[in-house]
Amino acid sequence: MDIPMLWRRGARRPPFAIDDCGGGHHVLRTARLVVRTPRDHLDEAIGEASSADAEAQRWLGYPAGSVFDGPTAQFLLSIDDSNRAERLRALRAHSRRQLTRPFVPGDRLPRLPLLAVEAATGRVVGMSSVTMDTRTIGLQIAPAHRRQGLGHELVQATARIAHTHLGLEVVWAGTEASNDHCREALTTAGFVPCDGPARHTLPDGRVIDSVWYQHGMAETSRCDTVPPDPGDTP
Repeated sequence: MDIPMLWRRGARRPPFAIDDCGGGHHVLRTARLVVRTPRDHLDEAIGEASSADAEAQRWLGYPAGSVFDGPTAQFLLSIDDSNRAERLRALRAHSRRQLTRPFVPGDRLPRLPLLAVEAATGRVVGMSSVTMDTRTIGLQIAPAHRRQGLGHELVQATARIAHTHLGLEVVWAGTEASNDHCREALTTAGFVPCDGPARHTLPDGRVIDSVWYQHGMAETSRCDTVPPDPGDTP
């Protein structure tokens, strides 16, 4: 098994803990989750593995070959800080070096990925994102953690990060009209229906019927490490 991307040679621990915002990184705690930016490329790969299954791809529509295969996704989702070094010994040296490269949030803008970690176990349960230029959010929950109310908790946390860490007054989210679980997660998290394109083309070329939701906050704030918004004027 190989992953074409992180463990620094000789390293035995994660590169650092994200306990507070700083250096472009963000963290927010909810009742069950710690939602934070990835520390390195392994964190990001684990988050991406949460949507590699057929059910998730039914809604996300990523192109064939751009998601992890089943065994690789299961391997990644089995990793937490307690077994990270052991799991990564199974990978080739090149992959370990690639995966342990630090994650630099500024390199990913305008899209900021956020990892959802279960506080009680340290296991990654999903991933979300805020895309700064379109003010949109997205999210995915790993198969073993779906239909447990974590979706709306992650949606709510992502909106809070957008409002109180990134300074966005309004964020939008779109989903397929028939995706009842996603729509329920959005409304439970306080999103309200809004106007938006009735049809949306997924990355794999499929065209779907779409519905849109928005979430607003009048009093916003930014962490001091957030780069200026491209839409801001001096």
